[in-house]
Amino acid sequence: MVLSCMGCGRKLPPLPPGQPDPVEIVSMRYDGDTVVVRARCNVSEGMVLLLGKPKGICPSCVDDLQKRDERSITEPGVVLLKDQNPNADYMVYRVAFEKGTTSWMTQANIVRK
Repeated sequence: MVLSCMGCGRKLPPLPPGQPDPVEIVSMRYDGDTVVVRARCNVSEGMVLLLGKPKGICPSCVDDLQKRDERSITEPGVVLLKDQNPNADYMVYRVAFEKGTTSWMTQANIVRK
């Protein structure tokens, strides 16, 4: 029985690493009445957007996200995004990257005041 679970033992060559995500959230916190998000950009140019909404029933849903801040980037690095007027004590945020017709979005992150 144990021998059937071991497999054939054939080793395959390693797969090349995939492309990194264009943007990732480094940190997110309330600073007084403002939410400050640090995002690392791994691409050289495009738009980085902070999208947010009150937590509600479905934090993962993207239908009611609103643009809170945006920055144009010209080189890889860390970008600071701010929501100057969060609507609730529990907010859901995603960071999006746009370039031309391409759009990409991080997973939902919840921040609490």
